[in-house]
Amino acid sequence: MIDKSNELEQRLIIGLAGTPELKRGEKRQYLGQFRERILKMLTKEQVNDKRIYPEIEEALKDPRSTHLILNGDLLFEHRSKYIKLARKYNKSYTVVNDPSLKGEAGLVVVADKAVDIEDIEIKENSPQPDND
Repeated sequence: MIDKSNELEQRLIIGLAGTPELKRGEKRQYLGQFRERILKMLTKEQVNDKRIYPEIEEALKDPRSTHLILNGDLLFEHRSKYIKLARKYNKSYTVVNDPSLKGEAGLVVVADKAVDIEDIEIKENSPQPDND
C-alpha cells in the first residue's frame, strides 16, 4: 500500500523548496557544471594572465567540447581573449554571474556528456604569449 501522506509531503516540499539538485556542491565549484563533463579548467588567476593557455585552445578544438563557461567575477578584458577563441572554433560561451558559486574556477571547457578526464587543471608554467 502506498503512503499518500508521504507522497503529498514530498510534493509540498518540492513545491516550496524547488526540485532537489544533483551534486549541487560540485556544480558550485565548477561554474555550474558537473566535474565529469569538464575537459579543461583555468583558475581565476590564470584567466587574468595576459597570455592564453594553449591547453584551452586544444580543448576547444576537441570534438567533444561544446561550450566555454567563464566566471562573471572576472574583468571583460581578461575574459575577451577566451571569448574570441571560442568564436574561432564555433563554440558557444556563457558568462556566469552567480554569487552562490564557490571555488577558484575562472573558466571551464565542457562537453554535453561525461568525458571523465582525470586531470582537468592546467599547471601554472604552460601559458604562451598572446598572439593578438
